[in-house]
Amino acid sequence: MHTGGHLKAQRKGFDWKCWRREGVRVGGAVKLLPSIPSSESISRLDSPRFKAAVLTKQRVICCATKAIDPPKTDEFELGKLLSGGSTIDWFNEWYPVAFTKDLDKTRPHRFMLLNIPLVIWWDPNAAAWRVLEDVCPHRLVPLSEGRINEAGLLECGYHGWAFNSRGRCEVVPQQGKTDTPRACAVAYHAAERQGLLFVLPKPLPPALLPNGDANASLGEALMEAVAEEARIPLVPELDEIDCKWVCQDVWRDLPYDWSTLLENVLDPSHVPFTHHASMSNRKKIGAFDLKLASPLSERGFDGIWKTGPRAGQLGSQSTTFTAPAFMTSRLDSKAFSAMTVVYAVPMRPGRCRLINRNILRFNNPLPQFLISSVPSWWNHISSHLLLEDDQIFLHLGEQEIARRRAEGVSHSQVCYMPSQADTYVINFNRWIQKYGGGGPFGGADAGFVEAIGARLSRQQLLDRYSQHTENCATCQRGLKQISVARTIVGAVQLITGLLSTFCAAVGVEAASAGTAAVAGGALSTAAVPAGASGVVAAVGWALLKVAVLVAGPHDPSGVGYMVRAAVWALVAAAAALAGSRLDGLRRLFYEGVYPPPRNLKA
Repeated sequence: MHTGGHLKAQRKGFDWKCWRREGVRVGGAVKLLPSIPSSESISRLDSPRFKAAVLTKQRVICCATKAIDPPKTDEFELGKLLSGGSTIDWFNEWYPVAFTKDLDKTRPHRFMLLNIPLVIWWDPNAAAWRVLEDVCPHRLVPLSEGRINEAGLLECGYHGWAFNSRGRCEVVPQQGKTDTPRACAVAYHAAERQGLLFVLPKPLPPALLPNGDANASLGEALMEAVAEEARIPLVPELDEIDCKWVCQDVWRDLPYDWSTLLENVLDPSHVPFTHHASMSNRKKIGAFDLKLASPLSERGFDGIWKTGPRAGQLGSQSTTFTAPAFMTSRLDSKAFSAMTVVYAVPMRPGRCRLINRNILRFNNPLPQFLISSVPSWWNHISSHLLLEDDQIFLHLGEQEIARRRAEGVSHSQVCYMPSQADTYVINFNRWIQKYGGGGPFGGADAGFVEAIGARLSRQQLLDRYSQHTENCATCQRGLKQISVARTIVGAVQLITGLLSTFCAAVGVEAASAGTAAVAGGALSTAAVPAGASGVVAAVGWALLKVAVLVAGPHDPSGVGYMVRAAVWALVAAAAALAGSRLDGLRRLFYEGVYPPPRNLKA
């Protein structure tokens, strides 16, 4: 059983004999703690080794040795003992990892969730997306580097071991049998809801028992996971029977922490300045009278911005933070309703995946139709500009905050936030400390600073391809469409350029000769050499017809030919311009531009 964050010593009828971290044994016998720990147990919790295992949020595998009678007391949560308060279990929450329309069913995909490497793949036998740990139990290479074989199994590319959707190894080419749980890959429960693939990062039991029998507890765990799907954080409006909402769905892997992303989207006061000229205006600033509409609790908080954006022109805006990583805001104006939905998916320290849904409903059907007609890949490209407005600010600011907090200073001491505009940010950070245990990767200490790594260059921060395009099936399709269009435009440019040259040459020759003896006569009479064979004659007639079509009728002055040359030259120039624009559009899939528009507009 893998656990992480605030570890739970769950007493479910097993005597846990040893612990090993990432497959390496780190301790001897560890006894279960009673529901009310003794002084000896508490002293054991104070040991440096145990604190390191808990507070650094490293995954632990508990190996069961023998069954004992399950106790009647409730489970004892070590995280609560260490923190002195209630904390959530980060590994018992649902997280979206991708829009299913952006996943390619023909290949496996790698994703890092809470420092757990996952492989996402389409199981054709079950017609469903499946998730395993991206580690082959044989030699620990990534399963995502393999393939989905003809039998619909996930096949490791190194030695050909093949696994079913629950992690059972069905094929060992070198041996021909699978009779041990050690051959099983770690499986996780996944569910598709509202076009998103959600994962519960709580490992399922191995598919096999040591004696080779099927593990009945796997079925029980799957049933429990299905029941837990009711906890998946969704948008109720998208399940309305007469749903008239239009979704603009985008995602990107961001070079800063999940908490930094949520702070940013919970902060409306940055929008007029950071996003000036891209989506807002720094000259339209009203009151940022943000207030909590519900008390701060383990499950988050509700807020209301009475004045609302654009200096109150659109009405009030409500916001809900749903723990641990889900935010929604809603605005209802006279002309439309708009919802901003953000999932801040924690990948690893200093890295997260933004999953964003901009959900719109208009009273007029025309804008609704126009927005629905925009290609999805264009929505993705458009979103990059807004994200890059923030990108450098947030990455560099996070680095500085983490460095200062590593000295033992709290967030409120590091950041000076005297304004009511910071109400949501302040309460979000209070939630992290009071209920979130400092976050899934621990508090801001020297280890966290080291884990987030060094500052990235501007070129790295604006790398759209590795942060999105490379793993987005929608944008890969868009790239192919643009490449095909670029090829066609290039061919048009080449052909029309040749035609222009041909017409110009005919015109010059006709003008210099003064008669139709050379080209003009040929084009007007379409003569064919005497004695030519039938095939040669036919080809000659066809070429002459094409020449007349391209260069125009006989014109001894050559003016008509030159006019045709100019027309073809204009077509070639238009094709060249279109090709240049397509090249520029193609670059938008690969890299951003700095400085963004906010620094260029008055």
